[in-house]
Amino acid sequence: MIEKMLSAIETVGKWAGAAAAVFVFGIAVLIVAEIVSRSFLGISLSFAWEFSAYFFATSVFCGAAYTMHTGGHVRVALFRGFLDERKNHIMDLAATAVGAVVAFFLSYSLILFAWRSFVRGSVSPTVEETPLVIPQAAIAFGATLFALQVLARLIRLVRNEPPEDEAARESFTVE
Repeated sequence: MIEKMLSAIETVGKWAGAAAAVFVFGIAVLIVAEIVSRSFLGISLSFAWEFSAYFFATSVFCGAAYTMHTGGHVRVALFRGFLDERKNHIMDLAATAVGAVVAFFLSYSLILFAWRSFVRGSVSPTVEETPLVIPQAAIAFGATLFALQVLARLIRLVRNEPPEDEAARESFTVE
């Protein structure tokens, strides 16, 4: 049962990571379109900067779970060289547990934020009047997936399993 849950979290995280890449590509398309439109047509695409900001925040949060799964987040390993394997494992457990608490708090807060925008019918203060629940829900989804991935990492550490997918990380390593 736990293994199926961990596998599901990691699978959804991979799809969200792919979606994050699509959003980053979308940012590039919007910015290039804005530059071309402004340079050659003298017209600014009012939505380009707004949607680029939404795409950026969504890509960061949706990509965070996949990055956690592959061990791509920055770590400070100041004490690792001074401690034995058991103490390093305990320190990793403690740091991951604290990270899980912070990630779930962030997720909860972002879900409430999106919910309030939905209930109030909040829209962006731009010409497009984008319903804010749409980008906020996407960001909350990414944050929730990240929190679940941190929890999956914690479960793998408790079970003395490798907490990251080393093969996936190595396939993206630039040398």
